[in-house]
Amino acid sequence: MRNRISVGADAQWLNDARKNWANCNAVPTANATCPSLPTEKGNLSLDQRELVSSLGPYLRDELERGRWRATAGVRADQVRFEVRDHFLADGRDDSGNRTLHAVSPMFGLAARVSPFHSVYANVGSAFETPTTTELGNQADGTAGLNRDLKPQYSTTYEAGAKGVATRGVQYDVALFDTEVRDELIPFEVAGGNGRTYYRNAGRTRRRGAEVGLGAEVGPVALTTAYTLSHFHFRDFLNGTTQYAGNTIPGIPEHQVQASATWRIGKAYLLGEGIAKTHVFVNDANTLTQLSVPCPGAAAGTSGCRVSDPTAFSVFNARVGGTAVFGRSWLSPVMGVQNLFDKHYVGSVAVNAAGATPAATKFYEPAPGRTWFVGLSAATNPW
Repeated sequence: MRNRISVGADAQWLNDARKNWANCNAVPTANATCPSLPTEKGNLSLDQRELVSSLGPYLRDELERGRWRATAGVRADQVRFEVRDHFLADGRDDSGNRTLHAVSPMFGLAARVSPFHSVYANVGSAFETPTTTELGNQADGTAGLNRDLKPQYSTTYEAGAKGVATRGVQYDVALFDTEVRDELIPFEVAGGNGRTYYRNAGRTRRRGAEVGLGAEVGPVALTTAYTLSHFHFRDFLNGTTQYAGNTIPGIPEHQVQASATWRIGKAYLLGEGIAKTHVFVNDANTLTQLSVPCPGAAAGTSGCRVSDPTAFSVFNARVGGTAVFGRSWLSPVMGVQNLFDKHYVGSVAVNAAGATPAATKFYEPAPGRTWFVGLSAATNPW
């Protein structure tokens, strides 16, 4: 049997100086945190040094015999967060540290069923710590590290097939099921000035499929990809509300991308389309409508209700090429995003806070039609 062993380690270190000020944008009258108006920056509320160090040794082994290949590996991570509080005007020192660690194993098996087709299955675990921002932003406004926020652990089961079918069509199909414990979920609080905080969901399950196809028809290359994301809470008790069975917000269940590239010598013309179904904006899955101005309506009149404002399809195009001058070359490109100038919601602020759900700023508009140009140049054949 052919055998290949990999041994290594990742080491990282971060030193970050963080300061927070009160957000006084649109504050009508002066107050204790916004004493001088008009200004966007109010009183200093946080001043701390954040130090993060991590070490992750790993071992990976691959065995291959005939048409079979087995892979096994394990990784041990240890991440240390330290905060040195320099804002002592509040009468307390929030300095401290936390160490998060985990051991993550994986195993995979692949088989070549023919010279042009293979199948595989994997099971693996993952460990994701909160970032310094997620640990440092606390809903009660205090400094230091959030002692209640936990790392996220997951186990993923995946099976799939890939290869080349008839007429040169390349395919890649994958099915996956990810079980997550203590998933990190963003949220906002009333009076939090739009700052995002994080909490842990008890357990979530992410099931889905990914399909990719590619083919060449003469000078035209065609590609398409489809993703099914069936992501739900399995156990998530927030206060006295149980969200088990609800869809995880911010993720479309269906997404399709397709492109066609026409090559003419060293030039090309590319067109692509992207379509997504709607996404929920909060853990309760309560809001799926948006009030927008009615076409031709007078100012101040009631808005029109638009269902599924986060569902959209947009098209992009670009043209480019490469001009070679001996060992030097130039590669210009010009394109347009959102070709038909569609108005749509490009992203959402998950669990945003507001007086009522209808008045909450969940939706973030995407840019309209956008033109761009670019140029790459080299004096050596990279």
